[in-house]
Amino acid sequence: MDAMRRPSAEARSVVVDEPSTNLEVVSDRGALRRVQRAWGLPLALIVLIGVVILHGIRRGEFDYNVDEAQHGVTGLFLADAMRDLPVAHPVQYAYSYYAQYPAVSIVHWPPLFYVFEGLTFLAEGPSAFSARLTVALFAGLLLYNWFRLVEELQDAFTAAVSTAALGLLPLMLLFEKAVMLEIPSLALVVCSIRYWIEYLDSGRKRSLYAFGLWLSAALLCKQTSVFVLLFCVLTLVATGKWERLWNRDAAKVAALVCVLVGPFYGFMLVSQGSAVAHDLGSHQMRGLERWTFYLRTLPRLFSAPLLALSALGIALARRWNAQEQFSVMICWLVAGYATFTFFGQREERFAIYWFPVLVYFAAGLLTQYFRLARVRFAMRWVAVVLVCFLAARGWSYERPYISGYQNVASRLVQTYGSGIVLFDGRVPGNFVFYMRALDPHRQFLVLRKSLYVNDVRRSASSQELVHSREDVMDLFKNLGIRFVVVSEEDPEFNSQRILRDFVQSAQFQLLGRFPIASNQANWSGYSLLLYENKNWAPPVNHWLSIRMLTLNHDIVVPLDRFDFVHNAVKPTGMVGK
Repeated sequence: MDAMRRPSAEARSVVVDEPSTNLEVVSDRGALRRVQRAWGLPLALIVLIGVVILHGIRRGEFDYNVDEAQHGVTGLFLADAMRDLPVAHPVQYAYSYYAQYPAVSIVHWPPLFYVFEGLTFLAEGPSAFSARLTVALFAGLLLYNWFRLVEELQDAFTAAVSTAALGLLPLMLLFEKAVMLEIPSLALVVCSIRYWIEYLDSGRKRSLYAFGLWLSAALLCKQTSVFVLLFCVLTLVATGKWERLWNRDAAKVAALVCVLVGPFYGFMLVSQGSAVAHDLGSHQMRGLERWTFYLRTLPRLFSAPLLALSALGIALARRWNAQEQFSVMICWLVAGYATFTFFGQREERFAIYWFPVLVYFAAGLLTQYFRLARVRFAMRWVAVVLVCFLAARGWSYERPYISGYQNVASRLVQTYGSGIVLFDGRVPGNFVFYMRALDPHRQFLVLRKSLYVNDVRRSASSQELVHSREDVMDLFKNLGIRFVVVSEEDPEFNSQRILRDFVQSAQFQLLGRFPIASNQANWSGYSLLLYENKNWAPPVNHWLSIRMLTLNHDIVVPLDRFDFVHNAVKPTGMVGK
C-alpha cells in the first residue's frame, strides 16, 4: 500500500535546528502496516472518550426527533421476539405487537441495530440507558476502526488526535448519547471503507470479503449507508484500479451483499415503497437551497474554526499526504455530498458522515504538515491542547432531554394492572416504550392512531378519523377505552380538541397531572394529564383496525387476542350504569 500510505517508502526530510541539517526519516511500514500494532493507545482512547460519552447518559427519556423513541420500542419488539420465538406466525405476531405498542418501525428502518439493542435489553433490562449503551458500543467500534484506518494511512499520533477529536465533537456527542442510527451507521460505514481502501491498495481477497460483510451490515443498519457504493465507484475512477472490480471474487462479494441485503430492501419496497417515495418527494429541497444546504450548515455543525483548519489541511494536503490518500478522502466527501444532495432531505445530521474526513485533514495538518522540528513539535502540542479543549467541553455537554413519561406509565401499571389507554401528546413512542418496559405481563394496550394518522410525518396526506363528539363517544364504547393521557397544549387537529373537551365531562376523573422536566425551551410548562373513564365497559367491537398510511393495507387484529380487555377490574364511582 505504498501509494496509499503517507509518503513512507521515500525519505521524508525533517529540519531539526538549522535549515542545512536534515534528518532522513525512512518508514518501514508495509502496505498494511505489518509492523506490530500498539493496542494500548486505541483502547485507552476508547475508554477515555467512553467516559465522556457515558457521563450523564442515564438522564432523561427518549425524545430526539421522535425517531429515538421508535428506535427504543423497535428494540423492545426484537427483544420480545427473541424471547417468544414466533416462528410459526411471525407476521401475525408483529401485527399484534404493533396493535398493542404502536411505535414499532421494523420495516421503516433496517433491523440490524435493533437486534443488538434487543440483546442489550435482554441482558440489562429495557431502559433508555440500555438503549444508549448499545449506541455507545457502536461508538467504540467506530473509534477503534477509525484509529486503525488513520494509523495505516499516517501514524499512531495522528490517528490518536483524529480519533479523539472525532469522538468529542459536540454533534458526535449528541448522537453518541442518543438512541439514533447515525453512530451505528457511521461505525459500520467506516469499517466498510477501511477494508475497501485496504482491498483497493493490496487486492487481497480477505479485505474484499471483509468489505462485503461490513457493507452489508451498514446497509442493514440504515439506508443512508448507500453512499458507500458511490464512494467505491469514485475511488475506482480516481485510482484507475478497475481490475479490482472486474474479477470473479468481486462478483462473488457483490452477490453476497445482494443475498444479505436484498430480502430486506425488497420487502421494504413492496410494503412501504409508495410511502417512502411520497415522503422523499414531498419533503425535498428545491433549487439553490438543495445544493447549498450542507455547505451552509457545516460551519455550525462542525464548528467554523475546525472547518477552516480542515479546509487548510485539504489545500495543503499535497505537502503531507500521498496523492492516492488525498483522492480517496476527497471521494468520501464527494460521495456523501452527491448522495444526500440528490435525495434533498433537509436533515442536518447527515453531515455527520463527512466528519471523519474533515477531522482527518485537520489533524493531519497539525501533526504532519510542518517540517521544522521545533514547529512540528509545537503544532503537535497544539493538537493535544485542541483535544483537551474538546474533552473539557464534552464533559460539560448535556444532551437535550425530557423526563416524566415514565411516571405516567408507572402510575398506570402499578395502580391499575391492565386496560386500554388512548394517548394523545408529543413523542407517543416514549410513552409506549415505558408502558411495555414497566409491564412484563403486557396487560395494557396503547391507542395512538385513533384520532388521526400521518404518513411518515404530518403532510397533506394526513387523515382525521373522528369528526364529532359522537364519533369520540363511539370510539370509547367500541374499543373499551378506560384511560386517556393527553397533553396540555394547543392541538393541531380538530379531533384532538374534541377529545380534550370530552374528557372534561363528568364521565371522566382526573387521576393526575404529570409535568415533563426538560432542558429545552419548547418543553417548558408541558404536562401530561391522566384521566379514567368512569363509564368504562369491555369493548363492543371484536376487531381492532389500525389505519396505516405507511403500508399498503391496514392492520386488523382480534381484540380477543388480548385477554385483559375483558377482564380488567372496573373502576369505582361509575357514572350511570
